[in-house]
Amino acid sequence: MYPAALLDGWEVVKEHSDSPVFFDTREQATSYAKARAMMDGGAVVKLENWFGDTEGVWEVKPQVGRRLAPTAY
Repeated sequence: MYPAALLDGWEVVKEHSDSPVFFDTREQATSYAKARAMMDGGAVVKLENWFGDTEGVWEVKPQVGRRLAPTAY
């Protein structure tokens, strides 16, 4: 998650994705990033500043008792 480049606000993007999700506040972006990480089976959420430097890191554990749907082949 990082400050939005063209507008005021924050963007959250999953690694290797080109589709960020935009939020008005840092708190909204943080809540979304942590919830998404938990629902995706756990992840590391990084907060970056305007220069791409990491300012914060959270390790998010997967949601307990959540079962993923089987993948279609």
